[in-house]
Amino acid sequence: MRGVYSIFVASVLSLSASQSYGFDLKGMTETATKAATQAATDSGLVSGETQQLVQSLTSDLGVNPKQAAGGSAALLSMAKSQLSEEQFSAITNKVPGLSGLMGAGGGLGSSMLSKISSMEGVSNAFSSLGLSPDLITQFAPILLQFLGGKGVSPDLLSSLGGLWGTKE
Repeated sequence: MRGVYSIFVASVLSLSASQSYGFDLKGMTETATKAATQAATDSGLVSGETQQLVQSLTSDLGVNPKQAAGGSAALLSMAKSQLSEEQFSAITNKVPGLSGLMGAGGGLGSSMLSKISSMEGVSNAFSSLGLSPDLITQFAPILLQFLGGKGVSPDLLSSLGGLWGTKE
């Protein structure tokens, strides 16, 4: 009987402690995401307005900042190889820090990024970052929305969407 009483008391105490102090998992997740993004920023992984992109990807998709930066860099590198220099400059001119993101590549070597010219290359880059290639279809719309919010023209967004297999 004493064992049952002990279990009952422990249960009541744990219930009252959780009610008294509350446990805000969402708040903790947001704090961790901001801290991780700040760490990536401090290490030079992202700069300028690309911080917003990395934060969106980390919070929306549950990836870490290095994966968010690397996945974005892979998609953008593929776009750079497919678009004209003028088209790609029109994108990078709208978003300070975008070229730096591609240079850092989220841990991907710049030589690896320069070789990405197809979705197969993007898929391989995602795999090297520990991301499922299936996430490409989730990254692309977030990246397109971000670029659109920065003033990239609808025509360029449509071209990017076509390259990345996303209807925009």
